[in-house]
Amino acid sequence: MLALPLVGALTGTKLQPQFKSMIIDADTANEIDDLYAITRALLEPGFRIHALSSAQWKHHLSPENTVWESQKINEDILRLLDRQDIPSPLGADMIVGKPWGGSEPSNSPAAQFIIQSAKKTKPGEKLTVVSLGALTNIASAILLAPEIIPKVDCYCLSGKYFANRKVWDKDEFNARRDLNALNTAFNTDGLDLHVMPVNILYEFRFRQEEVLEKLAGKGGIWDYLAARWLSHSPQNMEWIMWDLALIEALAHPEFTKQEEVLTPPENIQRKIHVYTSIDRDAMLKDWWETVEKEFDR
Repeated sequence: MLALPLVGALTGTKLQPQFKSMIIDADTANEIDDLYAITRALLEPGFRIHALSSAQWKHHLSPENTVWESQKINEDILRLLDRQDIPSPLGADMIVGKPWGGSEPSNSPAAQFIIQSAKKTKPGEKLTVVSLGALTNIASAILLAPEIIPKVDCYCLSGKYFANRKVWDKDEFNARRDLNALNTAFNTDGLDLHVMPVNILYEFRFRQEEVLEKLAGKGGIWDYLAARWLSHSPQNMEWIMWDLALIEALAHPEFTKQEEVLTPPENIQRKIHVYTSIDRDAMLKDWWETVEKEFDR
């Protein structure tokens, strides 16, 4: 029996499942864990995924067309999981604003898809936008169409937050890939923002040996995930599954703790939601149980 969150409205004698409507925005080609996160999301029966969009991750060591690299892998994953019914709009290849600051949007098919999807939400409902990389596309969407701000919930993996000292640190990969976009999210009054800081995830690791033992040779998406580790970082015997943690948190809020905290002092001061801890063991168990269920199909 599927365990789904339920709403109170009755249709006949059955409670109707409450699906979380979302767009996943990912810098998929950047690392290993993005692919595992997207796969987990696509296998979650409680999610209604409207799109899988690509995000840029430019830096001086990256390929020239990072967003196109992410786009290709996104399309591969959708094909391998037979989910080509899900759109895969291309994200922006440039940051919001300028390298020294600013808030000029970087328009793209992904930003426009977010805008149109948010506008289609029914009264009382919201669109969840999950940013696994830089916030370029969601920030551009709300800058281009501020009227969607109350219609979206933004979840992102970005920065560091030290709850015991109430200290923020933006010196982190996703934050640095588009600091202007992150600041836009922090500064947008009325935007429901949930941040998973990376410093709570250091112990959420997969072992290469276990992944290859369980996935390699299984065909389809499973061989693709195993091969990605070997092609991207064969020397890494362990990998922190950053992005997967955020998807697990959305699928199982009970695996996490969130607190309302103030934005960084250099930003407009408002309260946002910040994850302060995760249940690493529960997340690991859930991933492998989800995989095993797919093997049994």
